[in-house]
Amino acid sequence: MIKQLEVDGVPAVLAPVTGETHAGLVFRVGLADEPLVRRGITHLIEHLALHGLGEAGAHTNSTTGVEHTFFHVRGSADRIAAFLNRVCATLRDLPAERIAAEIEVLRSESAGRQPEPRSMWRYGARDYGMPSFHERGLHGVTGEDLHAWVAQFFTRENAALWVAGDEVPAGLRLDLPDGVRQPAPVPSCALPVTPAWFAGHRGAGHAESVAWDTVVRREARAAVFANVLERQLGRDLTRRGVRHEVRTEYEPRAARTARITAVADAAPADRPGVLAGLTGVLAAMRDGRVEAADVSTVVKLTCEGLLDAEERGGRLPGQAFNVLAGRGVQGVDEAVAEVRSVTVDEVARVAAAAYPAGLLMAPAGTTAGPEGYTAAPEVSASMVTGRTHRARGNRGLRLVHGEDGVSVVEDDAIRTVRYDSCAAVLAWPDGGRRLIGDDAIAVRVEPTLYTGGAAVVADIDSRTPPALRIDMPPRDPDAIPQPRRGWRDVWGISRPNG
Repeated sequence: MIKQLEVDGVPAVLAPVTGETHAGLVFRVGLADEPLVRRGITHLIEHLALHGLGEAGAHTNSTTGVEHTFFHVRGSADRIAAFLNRVCATLRDLPAERIAAEIEVLRSESAGRQPEPRSMWRYGARDYGMPSFHERGLHGVTGEDLHAWVAQFFTRENAALWVAGDEVPAGLRLDLPDGVRQPAPVPSCALPVTPAWFAGHRGAGHAESVAWDTVVRREARAAVFANVLERQLGRDLTRRGVRHEVRTEYEPRAARTARITAVADAAPADRPGVLAGLTGVLAAMRDGRVEAADVSTVVKLTCEGLLDAEERGGRLPGQAFNVLAGRGVQGVDEAVAEVRSVTVDEVARVAAAAYPAGLLMAPAGTTAGPEGYTAAPEVSASMVTGRTHRARGNRGLRLVHGEDGVSVVEDDAIRTVRYDSCAAVLAWPDGGRRLIGDDAIAVRVEPTLYTGGAAVVADIDSRTPPALRIDMPPRDPDAIPQPRRGWRDVWGISRPNG
């Protein structure tokens, strides 16, 4: 049975377990809280907080997620107390001399790894769209920036503790600074119409070939739907003779919603079949064609999983997250009863609600979406009013800049970033600029490619706040684009792709 208590002003949940004692300290801060210009700051603080505690491994680990950041430890009461006490002490006094080294560690971790793109297409370059972006906010981050972030988010009022064991370790002291509880941000939206689709990028570095996600109410029947979808999709693709790997995920959110994702990996030749299978199964479930045997199996397995997790303390992190969201702690009997009550009709109702909110990632090179899906916007609806600059060597390309923002127009495609909705400006020492709008539409301004380009860059710099600027390291001279006969605007792509 889960017991609620308080440790040094931090709300805590405690429950006895079979097996090794473990505990965790969670803060209500994650990627969704970071503006694009500070992307990566929470992850950096997480790394700094572990300095001097040894390598993460079987006994300790930490994670920065979309809404939460937590530190976890297994072992004796003394080990748990020592680890969490040290984390709290380090958060109060981050090792400034380690900032540069830890930034390099984070860059090495992310090298060659491409973020998933679906979050950006759904949410833009804000809040829940941040998982799609690289940690470029680490360029130029200062000790003052880190201390301000800690003061806002890593406080006792914004933390919760879970302990899987008989009692709270006697030596545990959560000496955290005072602050206020930080609610999860309200999700933005970059999709004017759903269900929507977009084509993945070739060579983008992520293995998934076809993917889908949606946002639904957070409830037991939605979790059951996610697992039933995986079973029905896998069976459908097997019938089609398509080699595949299918997985779904149910991700609860603080605001009583949940994100459901489905990813199907396949060889390039099999991807059209995967796309047809996924859209077909989603439509069938929307129309009420849900296999009763799948629902029964998923309900049984889910209940068994909940009971097993209760014995191991695996439910405690989620209950600590609930506390931070202002939700009550849910006992295992109540959780199991909710799952057991899920019916075929209820799963069908979730499917019917999930379908119209869906976002589909089709295979790279797809030019027409499935019937009923609207293409997600890759370009802007309008351009700014201002002075036009022609591209050198490309008559179909022009740059327009004015008081309100900047537009790049290539043939009939318009890409606009307005200053009042600019998420970040990437600035290279050679004068190159890349403006990223809140909607994730990006405009690349290379002074070498446009007549009067240097003056445009100077005007952009004068009109964008320094707080939005990310100073990038120098580029190799060969990477600076130069005009050439017949060149295309490879630098002005409509989405930043991380």
